[in-house]
Amino acid sequence: MGRRSRTRTFRRRRRRASFALLVTLAVAVLGALAFADPDPGDWQAVASQGARTDDAVPRAETPRLAPGAPDAPRTGEDAGRAAAAKGEAEAAEPPEPSGDDEGDEPKEERKEPERAAGPPPVPDPPTNDLWMSVPKMGLYDDYVANSDSEAAMDRGAIKLTSTGFPWQEGANTYIAAHRIGYPGTESDYQFYDLPNLALGDRIYLGDVNGTTYTYEVTGFKEVLPSETWVTAPKAGRDMISLQTCIEDYGDYWTMGPNWYVRYVVQAERVSVDPA
Repeated sequence: MGRRSRTRTFRRRRRRASFALLVTLAVAVLGALAFADPDPGDWQAVASQGARTDDAVPRAETPRLAPGAPDAPRTGEDAGRAAAAKGEAEAAEPPEPSGDDEGDEPKEERKEPERAAGPPPVPDPPTNDLWMSVPKMGLYDDYVANSDSEAAMDRGAIKLTSTGFPWQEGANTYIAAHRIGYPGTESDYQFYDLPNLALGDRIYLGDVNGTTYTYEVTGFKEVLPSETWVTAPKAGRDMISLQTCIEDYGDYWTMGPNWYVRYVVQAERVSVDPA
């Protein structure tokens, strides 16, 4: 009895489950039919209706600028091109002459003449008198005669007349004196120590105006009496040359009797000091 009751109950439950399944399937089918795509003809009708609606909307025309109206704002690139074109146009136009420039003289003509640089020129002395000082040789203010005579040199140093004076540019003031000379005169051993002069030693000449010409020893020569080229000036140099006699080449301390060679000390001017 109990087994039959359970069997019946199971069958009823199975029938109910089958019925519920059928109902669920029916609802699903109906829902699918309800949400299915409409007929293609309906979509074409909707599209045609939308197209007609768009045609009915009026199009807005692009605004046009009235004559004389300001330009529309440009982009950065357009503005740069416009500025460059404007600059080229302005550069091409010649500058207009200014009324203030008419009749003006060139600026160069308005400048005042520049003064010559350097100290004022030293005035030439009224006479040819010279005085010589060579501290290394113990000579101070020895008179130098402008003469070529042996008699004048027997009394003291002479300047060859064919050579220039220290106040003349580019001169080689050539002065000669005895090595031993004559007692009682300035010629006495006047240039005895000439071979003792060294490079850089100072020689001074003075004129009647009191101007002092300072020279520094720069070189030495040993020449024959016939080699007068040594008295010539050198371009661009202000010089003095001191000459005396030596016995032979390189023999500075044999005092005669032949005196074959002339010993020459050359110096260049380093300063001019007016009184």
